[in-house]
Amino acid sequence: MPRIKIYPLGETLHSRRGENLADVLRRAGVDMDTPCNGDGICGKCLVCVEHPLIVRPTPHKDISEEQHAEGIRLACQLTPKTDMTIRLLSGYTDEEHQILEGDRDSAFGAIDSGEEGVGGEKRHLRVLEQENRIAPAVRILGGVRSYFCRYEDGTTEELPHFRKGTAPKGLAVDLGTTTLVATLVSLKTGKELSTTSSLNPQIRYGHDVVRRIQYASTPEGLGELSSLVREAINHLIEEVCEDSDSVPAEILDVVIGGNTAMLQIAAGIDPAPLGEVPFTVGIESGKAFPVSRFGLAVHPGARIYVPPVLHAYIGADISAGLLVCPDFFSDEVDTLFIDVGTNGEIGISANDRLLMSSTAAGPAFEGMGISSGMRARIGAVEAAWTDGEAIEIRTIGDAPAAGICGSGLIDLTAALIRSGVIDASGRMKRPGETEDLPPKIAACIEEKDTTPAFRVSDGVWYTQEDVRQVQLAKSAIRAAIDILIEEAGIRPEMLENIVLAGGFGYSLRPVNLEAIGLIPPNTAGKVTFAGNTSRIGCVRMLKNIQYRRFLEQKMKRVEHVSIETRPDFMEKYVEEMEFSVDVEHASK
Repeated sequence: MPRIKIYPLGETLHSRRGENLADVLRRAGVDMDTPCNGDGICGKCLVCVEHPLIVRPTPHKDISEEQHAEGIRLACQLTPKTDMTIRLLSGYTDEEHQILEGDRDSAFGAIDSGEEGVGGEKRHLRVLEQENRIAPAVRILGGVRSYFCRYEDGTTEELPHFRKGTAPKGLAVDLGTTTLVATLVSLKTGKELSTTSSLNPQIRYGHDVVRRIQYASTPEGLGELSSLVREAINHLIEEVCEDSDSVPAEILDVVIGGNTAMLQIAAGIDPAPLGEVPFTVGIESGKAFPVSRFGLAVHPGARIYVPPVLHAYIGADISAGLLVCPDFFSDEVDTLFIDVGTNGEIGISANDRLLMSSTAAGPAFEGMGISSGMRARIGAVEAAWTDGEAIEIRTIGDAPAAGICGSGLIDLTAALIRSGVIDASGRMKRPGETEDLPPKIAACIEEKDTTPAFRVSDGVWYTQEDVRQVQLAKSAIRAAIDILIEEAGIRPEMLENIVLAGGFGYSLRPVNLEAIGLIPPNTAGKVTFAGNTSRIGCVRMLKNIQYRRFLEQKMKRVEHVSIETRPDFMEKYVEEMEFSVDVEHASK
């Protein structure tokens, strides 16, 4: 198989038979934006190859003869036949790779379980990669003619089909509403062997959890959605095994983090009670299941562990993510944890209390429901700022702007407020109201479908309705934050650490989160971006079983706060619709 070296990521992948370069890049975390579905028409998936004389051309009207000679090619039209070195577009950095992939592990310090360990000493669950040791939930015992597996509960079973000379593997799965991510881990060394991701195919039945619950509330709908996600996860299993020269039969332990609805649908459990008061959870958690429960194509004797589920709308992805949140369980640092998504989950650790809540934020911060919205792909506007005279933007990969992702949406909102295009109420100026604006900014204000809109780039718009969607999303999250802070009995300025989960945060400037009011005033300097905490937490639970016991014990202390039923929620929700921007932060 041809080896593809990818710069500046510093990664090398093997190209699979018949696979084009765009597909190879997706496996590296670079999700190319291909509106033409890889037909070579749109011209958006441009890369630069080294040694262009030995790489066949990919003709396109947007590729000049000079560019062709320099090595510019269409990734979707290039099927590698030999080893190849390619370079992504200038300006594409490792940090931007992390935005796309959302997999960066933060070097947070020790987490003290508070439980007495062997010899009466407290156990400290540290980042296992730093300790270079693991304590997996399963162990292999060699017999005369076959292998046996000893599970965490002490039972021992024969392992048919387990190959001689191979090592046991573990699989971490982040079962997201929008994206699925799988990581293969060696249970012998703790090394992460391969990570891959894909869209959740259920997305065609709705972007939000509520619509999925509704569709899966009939036996036919549940069977359809369950089959879709199982097939998608099994496809990811094939990919991580192929990339690491492994076989699915070596996978003996699986940890799945996901919101409660996604877990129940994957397990074939009716999710309807999750959508009706009193929001009854149907899946057991903090325990291991036989592999047949989720229908995964791994070793038939494997176990699947589901981390603790706190509530119908605070699932195993959040509990797994808290393993990555520094000091949340320490009772020493006032910490705020925010997982921004269609369903925003918020937690606070303060005054010896652990509080969690959730709120329906909507899909705006995932680039959905926005006129020019898109996921964080090549060409997405990921950052924006103003120098007082114009609105400047940066796209992922420095490619021509194709749309706006979540981070760009927040930056644009803040920049337009600072420029006077949007007022505190969220109202956007119309073309006839621009006399007090700088000429370059005023020239970008137009009308689109009878409503005001700001032209970000050719074919990319930020409209009045988009502003309203941002207001709805940020006010829901901020109202929940305010209520939890009050419930904990502290003031916002007492917060010492704010952890933002999700790959969406890597390109954000915390000052803009504060500017649009998503986080409290004077807290931007306390923000830490933690990456895909669900995936990272699941990997840790594969490497060391003590993380599971730690989480099961600590989650018992967490109190769920139902905010929608509180009389002050709607008051705070409406209040937080307003924008408040410090113009001193208008610089790049």
